[in-house]
Amino acid sequence: MNNSDKMVPLVVPDFDTYPVTHQLQRATPIAQGIELLWNDGLSNQVPVIWLREFSPDPGTFHSVTREQRIALTDIPQDLSIAQMLIAEDGFLEVDWMPEDLHSRYHPGWLRCAVADPNDPMDSLPDRKLWPLPVTVKPNWLDGAAVYRGDTDALRIWLETLLRDGIGLLDGLPANREVIPAVVELIGPIRASNFGDVFEVESLPSANSNAYTALPLKVHSDLATREYIPGMQFLFCLENEATGGESLLVDGFAAAQQLNSESTEFFEVLATLPVPFGTKDREFDHRYCAPVLEHNAVGELSSVRHTYWLRSPMSGDFSTLNTFYAAYRRFQEICDDPDNQLRFRLQPGQLMAFDNRRVLHGRDAFDPESGRRLLRGCYGEREEVESRLRILYRALRAQEQTQQTGVRA
Repeated sequence: MNNSDKMVPLVVPDFDTYPVTHQLQRATPIAQGIELLWNDGLSNQVPVIWLREFSPDPGTFHSVTREQRIALTDIPQDLSIAQMLIAEDGFLEVDWMPEDLHSRYHPGWLRCAVADPNDPMDSLPDRKLWPLPVTVKPNWLDGAAVYRGDTDALRIWLETLLRDGIGLLDGLPANREVIPAVVELIGPIRASNFGDVFEVESLPSANSNAYTALPLKVHSDLATREYIPGMQFLFCLENEATGGESLLVDGFAAAQQLNSESTEFFEVLATLPVPFGTKDREFDHRYCAPVLEHNAVGELSSVRHTYWLRSPMSGDFSTLNTFYAAYRRFQEICDDPDNQLRFRLQPGQLMAFDNRRVLHGRDAFDPESGRRLLRGCYGEREEVESRLRILYRALRAQEQTQQTGVRA
């Protein structure tokens, strides 16, 4: 056995810190499970196999990786509880048969694991849709603090990004290395056919409308991909050209308005698969999905709207006409200047936004009047969520140490 595989007992089966906010009062065996009663009156019933699967003993969880060493089929089918009690320190203790195993469950972890929603410590900021018409103004945060590694500034930026769909940073040095350095504070950059990091300016041999001086109506990037990038980051290096103001629209708020006007229009955009295809000399990405995509629990999760990359559609004549009417109305809502957040990016400013929620665009600009140069890249929504959870975890550990002098 090597040093990475020592059978070290664990307090909890992960790397988090769990404050004990409620005490377990009673644990009662029931058919194929147990019933837990807490001091605030909450009652939970959990299967026996569920409790055994998450036993924080070193035979079940690797002490270094905190990942499970066993599968369900490694647990005896005739599993039963030989003895169960609540210890003086509040832990739930269980003796298992026929394994001859003793398990101790931390009350803070157990409460989080059985509560509804499933993990109340996974308290990421709730999404807040923009009012339409838009009444808010751009909120620029301290980019210099984020860049130098201030974790409080990073947390505020990421909270804003998840809540509002945009996170704007000001005060960054206007050099090319800023964009990868800042984004990698969150997680890995997502590569695309434009590379890891790309530069957006007017080019004579453009392979995308983005690399022209044309106006771009608001859109999401890379609708041709099965899983379109969750986040986009655009950093201004130079902006001396006339025109080229940035435009942002909350696509979820626009979809909500569409639904309030016509449930038929909303339904066709949420259910009818739409073909998208890359138009490029060297790449040919294609994907077919609704404009308004929903997740497994029925929540709107993505707006797939790169309007210049839609391919010809076929199908029922009446349905196609309904789709075109619905898509036109959705675009009209997004194109309404009253629904758009509009501003001019300055050198040293970074615009981050949820590419599956917030649609972005720009006014036309005159490349002969001066250079307009942005540097950008993609990331993923779940990387922002992951980094924020880690920041929250560190805060909980710090608070626990300050209160008790011991990390639980």
